Amino acid sequence: MRSLWSGFISFGSILIPIRLYAASGDIHVHFHQVHKEDCGRVRYKKVCEKDGEELTPNEIVKAYIIAGECIQFTDEEIEAYKPIDTKTMHIEGFCNSDEIPVVALSKPYYLGTESPRKGGVGKSFHLLKKAMEKSGKVAVVKWVSRSNEYIGMIESHYDGFLLKQLLYHEQVRSPEEMEIIQGEIDEDLIDKGVKVLDKMTFDFDWTEYTETYTKEIQDLIQRKFLGEEVEIPEFKPPEVKSLEAELEKMLSTVEEESK
Repeated sequence: MRSLWSGFISFGSILIPIRLYAASGDIHVHFHQVHKEDCGRVRYKKVCEKDGEELTPNEIVKAYIIAGECIQFTDEEIEAYKPIDTKTMHIEGFCNSDEIPVVALSKPYYLGTESPRKGGVGKSFHLLKKAMEKSGKVAVVKWVSRSNEYIGMIESHYDGFLLKQLLYHEQVRSPEEMEIIQGEIDEDLIDKGVKVLDKMTFDFDWTEYTETYTKEIQDLIQRKFLGEEVEIPEFKPPEVKSLEAELEKMLSTVEEESK
């Protein structure tokens, strides 16, 4: 597996050489946009909205609009404010994993040891890993990649570490922004809902789940390639006239399936 980044974990005064790997991959089908008449690929050009002229890279600069005024910036001005330390992942401290809000968890990465040929020393890597396992703590880290500063949580995982990138609290929108229509539910109805939940409770096995939509799209592509007629199924949402009746029906179905 090819690493995305290499650098160091700063554990106090100890620098631990590491490599960062993507823990997930893209499995989705990506379509091209083409001209319907001749299947020519659609290309995008950078055009000035005022005069309609296509622009070259030398004619384009970064800007920010404030109160209708266009304030332009040079690359040098922006570069001067970019973070400098791009090779070190700093441990801010350690905490319990349940102190990290679930809503903050973002992209997962693996952290492995650096190659011995590049100065990698496995002893310091495993010292941190074993100490974290024994304490039951996770590490909160900060690092810079591609001119952006990130925070994350590191925990022991298999032979290495799992890094979960965290959203900054400013990035997480308040749940109070949701529109929730309040409603009163009878206690008897809630009890029936609990019975359905109890009947549907199972031992979750993450490995049993696979992404099926991509497979269906691949089958669609194959059928179109072979010239087969493709029917578009009509979706009709089910009508729910009585929640109590639906719960009774669900309970009956679940009990039948469990026999």
